Amino acid sequence: MIKNDYMKEIENTLTLTSEEVNKDIVKGDIGEAKEKINKKLKALVGMDIGTIDIFSFSSIESFIGKEMHYNAEKFIALGSLLKLRGLISDKENNESAKVQYYEKALEGFYKAYAEDDEIDKKYLYEAAEIADELVNYELSLEVDKKIFKIYELTNKFDRAEDTLFYTLRKTNNDGSIILEGIKFYNRLKEKDNNELIIGNLPIEEVNDGILELERRLGL
Repeated sequence: MIKNDYMKEIENTLTLTSEEVNKDIVKGDIGEAKEKINKKLKALVGMDIGTIDIFSFSSIESFIGKEMHYNAEKFIALGSLLKLRGLISDKENNESAKVQYYEKALEGFYKAYAEDDEIDKKYLYEAAEIADELVNYELSLEVDKKIFKIYELTNKFDRAEDTLFYTLRKTNNDGSIILEGIKFYNRLKEKDNNELIIGNLPIEEVNDGILELERRLGL
């Protein structure tokens, strides 16, 4: 019960902050918007934007992990607030900052789900929205893999498949990724065909995908 109450408090705070920041952006008060985000980062995550800018996500993850409680909620707060910073960077035409913030936001949402797979799926859909922005950029293989998983978890099966084959091109058909791809298609084969159609990857294309990956393995 305490955990659920805390999560509701976090969600209410993030919703209010998002509304206020978006109003500031519309008014052109970018400095005020950044300050509000930074205050909430310090309050909810325990880090300010300067530290987050310098730290890798791995270092951020280690810092948050020291607390040993409410970690999923903190990663959700991180993801939501950095998504807002990415939006501001986009408005400022600062592409490198936008990609940096969106990348860390996506990893925050992904880590929250890894910590607690019962979190509200709306945060995975937020991560999928960020992924849609990031797919146009050259990212690390680890982030590509997370985007692939996020698309699968949000039933965007066609986009998951696109990401799979992109990573195969990027890695020259790495065998471990081919095997992960076959597992992906086998998971899809267990789903109802209507669900596959909604995900824009009907069973015929799933079977074609398996055959293609088996061909690349030389089977």
